[in-house]
Amino acid sequence: MSKSSGPVSQAWHFTREFLRDPQAIGAVLPSSPFLARRMAAMVPDGPGLVIELGPGMGPVTKALLARGIDARDLVLVEQAPSMVRHLRQQFPQLEIIEGDAAQLQEMLAQRGKVRAIVSSLPLRTIPREIVTRIFQQLPGISQQGTVFIQFTYHFRSSCQGLPAAFRRGRPAMVLRNLPPARVDQFVFHP
Repeated sequence: MSKSSGPVSQAWHFTREFLRDPQAIGAVLPSSPFLARRMAAMVPDGPGLVIELGPGMGPVTKALLARGIDARDLVLVEQAPSMVRHLRQQFPQLEIIEGDAAQLQEMLAQRGKVRAIVSSLPLRTIPREIVTRIFQQLPGISQQGTVFIQFTYHFRSSCQGLPAAFRRGRPAMVLRNLPPARVDQFVFHP
């Protein structure tokens, strides 16, 4: 890892992106390794793609790979061009799509079975109509048992409006994150 891609450099890059567009980034600092590992642990074993929405600087991506998710099964969807460049440099073995999560079905057409959607999207700061469009995409890429994982810095879930076919699992709290985070898991049962 080069000096320019170390933790301090990555945190500064992330914070700079936040200052450029706070609504799209939603946090001043990247997710902690504790939060990233908790989210990765919620991904079920088995075949199928794992779609990561809003990977940012890649802390959850690292945790997913460390957990054993095959690089061929991991697809990242990131909207910020500078973060896409960073991700492509840091994870050249992964498929990284520069695009809007509100277009998931189109971007992932003919990709096959999706076992999990792991989201770090700042759902509380994204305009509600865009969140609704993102949520409307999820059933079209899901199948029986697909898991949707989302974190928030709020004590309540940020997934109001998720289609009813996604049934709530047990939330987890990650106190070793700045700020502490809540991780929600939903399982698709059409």
